[in-house]
Amino acid sequence: MKYSVTVFVLLTWAFRWSFCIYEDQIGKFDWRQTYIGKLKFAYLDTISTTKKAFVATEENVVAALNLKTGQIVWRHVLEKADQGEIQFMDGDGDDIVTVSGRNIFVVRTWDPHNGFLKSEWTVAQPLIRRLIDIKWFLYQKQLFQVVSVALSDITITAYNISAGTKVSSDLIHAPWMAQDSRCVLAVPYLACLDKVGQEVLLHSFSLTGAGTQTKSLSAFMGEVKTSVTLETVGGSQPVVEVAMVGNSSKHILLLEANGFTLYPHQLPSAAKLYVASYEKSSIVLQALYMEGWLVLSGSTLETGKELSDLAGKLKYPSGLGEGNIAAAVCSPKKDKGKGCRILLVTDDHAIALMSHPGKFVWVREEALASIAAVEILDLPVSDTDAAIEKEFDHKETGFVGMFVHRLASQILQLRSLVLTILGLGEPPSAGQRAGLVRDEFGLHKMIVVASSAGKVFGIDNLSGEIIWQQRLENVKPYVDQATGKNHAPFFVQRTTRHFPSPAQCALLLRHKVTDEGVLFVFNPITGQPLAESDGLISLGYKVKQSFLLHEGNKESLRGILLLDNEDNLHVYPESAQSVAVAMAATIFIFTADPNSGLLVGYSLALSTKQNLIATRVWEIKLTHGSQRITAVISKSSIEKVHSQGRVLGDRSVLYKYINPNLVAVLTQGFDPVHKQFLNIYLIDVVSGSVIFSISHKRAREPVHIVHSENWLLYSYFSDKSRRTEIVTLELYEGKVQSNTTAFSSVAAPLQPIVDRQAYILPGMIESMKETITEKGITSKHILVALANGAILEIPWVFLDPRRPITVTSEMREEGVIPYMPELPIPSEAIINYNQTVQRVRGIHTTPSGLESTCLVFVYGLDMFYTRVAPSKTFDLLKEDFDHFLITAVLLGLTVTSYITKKLASRKALKQAWK
Repeated sequence: MKYSVTVFVLLTWAFRWSFCIYEDQIGKFDWRQTYIGKLKFAYLDTISTTKKAFVATEENVVAALNLKTGQIVWRHVLEKADQGEIQFMDGDGDDIVTVSGRNIFVVRTWDPHNGFLKSEWTVAQPLIRRLIDIKWFLYQKQLFQVVSVALSDITITAYNISAGTKVSSDLIHAPWMAQDSRCVLAVPYLACLDKVGQEVLLHSFSLTGAGTQTKSLSAFMGEVKTSVTLETVGGSQPVVEVAMVGNSSKHILLLEANGFTLYPHQLPSAAKLYVASYEKSSIVLQALYMEGWLVLSGSTLETGKELSDLAGKLKYPSGLGEGNIAAAVCSPKKDKGKGCRILLVTDDHAIALMSHPGKFVWVREEALASIAAVEILDLPVSDTDAAIEKEFDHKETGFVGMFVHRLASQILQLRSLVLTILGLGEPPSAGQRAGLVRDEFGLHKMIVVASSAGKVFGIDNLSGEIIWQQRLENVKPYVDQATGKNHAPFFVQRTTRHFPSPAQCALLLRHKVTDEGVLFVFNPITGQPLAESDGLISLGYKVKQSFLLHEGNKESLRGILLLDNEDNLHVYPESAQSVAVAMAATIFIFTADPNSGLLVGYSLALSTKQNLIATRVWEIKLTHGSQRITAVISKSSIEKVHSQGRVLGDRSVLYKYINPNLVAVLTQGFDPVHKQFLNIYLIDVVSGSVIFSISHKRAREPVHIVHSENWLLYSYFSDKSRRTEIVTLELYEGKVQSNTTAFSSVAAPLQPIVDRQAYILPGMIESMKETITEKGITSKHILVALANGAILEIPWVFLDPRRPITVTSEMREEGVIPYMPELPIPSEAIINYNQTVQRVRGIHTTPSGLESTCLVFVYGLDMFYTRVAPSKTFDLLKEDFDHFLITAVLLGLTVTSYITKKLASRKALKQAWK
């Protein structure tokens, strides 16, 4: 036992130092980008020396942005989900006040300069049956809570923002207010619409003193024939906008203690409005989008007089969605005119600051905080290498023709070299100018991400720079029915290896209105659409399942097989139909319904030459009662298994159970005795056989699964022990391999030998992923994203289910370490060192050109990219390799051998003459 502990300590010590990096390596192979998410509230600071924009977002983030650069000055990420949902944010110069939560509201005040928390207190939500909503506002250093109750009254409660003490409470009788009444807050008034017969009345309640005003909308708008909308106009004055549905214009009203003041002019219904203060007056800022231009104007609120200083037209950045004015501030300019800084939030989640009249100062692409799909792709070869690749397109000419073509291409390369040296050569391609060419070791790639906001980005993996972006209109991602997470199936139909054909990818989305499938087909290197004008192809049916064919057509383009809700099969593009028909006998599909727990398997064996037919061959119902399927995890399609077995200490081989058709299905449910429980099923989706199953009582979310080679790893939170536990399973066929050529699910099912082990991780897990390399030779490591923002790299040797309590000599020779339930978290094993990555949603790994190196992309609220070498860089020289020394040594040895040869020959000649 003493020996086992010693071995474990030594291995832990080695584990700690094997992942260290030097100080000068920080940021050399990695980068991080921080985001805040879709804007919800904004407040501009114009008092402090460093001008800031204080924002609160739908990702439950409170932050301050530098108005000059758009960079984050400070940021706080609040609790997840409803517990941290921000209901209100505003500032009064000395404090930034936020209200977050649902049933229990947490009120916090922040220091605007450094983001330090100054105070925190709670307010319980009133237990009222006919509660409509709760609104908050900040007025004269007090926080007001407005509680609206249907058919009853409105309660206004004032609190001291520092101490949290109740200052006052008032009641406004409003028996006409219904559950669907439309009320908006225009500080310090509450405006509501009420329909009485054919009349639509506008009520205005003063929330800080006595006073209620009521007036018919017909007095402002004439006869009201359709339904009416009521919205608040943000800014420094209590202004609301009223419009009839379908009308091309709208009115704005200023709410006052003695009535309503109508703005003199009607405004276009599409105009975005904001009221900004300027000296002692108020300015109505108007933004209107017209064919790629942003038309801006300003007028006084009191008289409607147009201000020529604020009139202008600005070229709108391409790829940016239409936006609303979140905040604005106007001030005198040096040339005695007026100028405004306007903060825009667009419908694709971008945040932009505009200096008006003038230009856009900066744009933050906050769509990258809600990534739904990721793929990392190889870049194309350089123009020179592309010329060499053309040689292989002339195979029909024979070896003589190919040899002649090789000579011709090399002569052209020599000519190009001479012209380039003389400065007379052709300019490089756009890809070469941007440096987007494949490097020698395959470390330079393109990261393509699709966000939930309907935007697709191409990012350089070495610098993190956005190379291209595409905005997709009227589409949205799919939503996982079990977890509620957004996802979009991403298909790589053709890579950059098939020169001269361009790379092609397809993204499966759905229409915002009809929910029918939509494909976006594009070039992942340039971002250019490859189908239709905008790349969007409407499928005309709802998609139930989709996957990529294993083989390509004559153009090396792999088709996408789509199964609709009527179990009909479709292929995109149509040119891949013949390939799908030829492969039909070996194609199997399965679907999983999270709510019913039904898994259904289909076969395409009965397809004809004209039509693909999906035939049900098996089905399994895994759930009953409150149970539901929450995850279905398959193996990576690009994974390669290098070794078919594991060599034991006695020199025998334990063969791995490697079933490419095996998927892991997770179900969760509630039991009156054991409370929450989860089940894991390993199912062969070709035959429908359940290979293995396991159940955990009193276990609940978060659950994360990694499925690779012959092993499965998953984590869950144990309610019984109040901790995170990790379970590993390894499947083996035994010491005799059943099939040495290819695995077949049609043969008699083989019950594998299952080794299992459980471990304790002292931390909450947000995501897990295994490393992957080109040939699968390198050892597997598990990347674990922790809730504290760290990305932990755990070697498989620590998670090996064959770790015994007592190590025998044979196991010691095999390299198995003693079992200890606690897994260490050494700081040296955290691959992002001090670069915290918040709210991780996923980890994407991909192989590089080096067998030793795996590329890692972590995404969530932030993005982080790095590379890891689980078995160290055994195929690459170290950075500090002394090239000069080795050159000098080799040169010295060469000279010495030459001199020695001369001396030896002279000695031999002398001896011959003796």
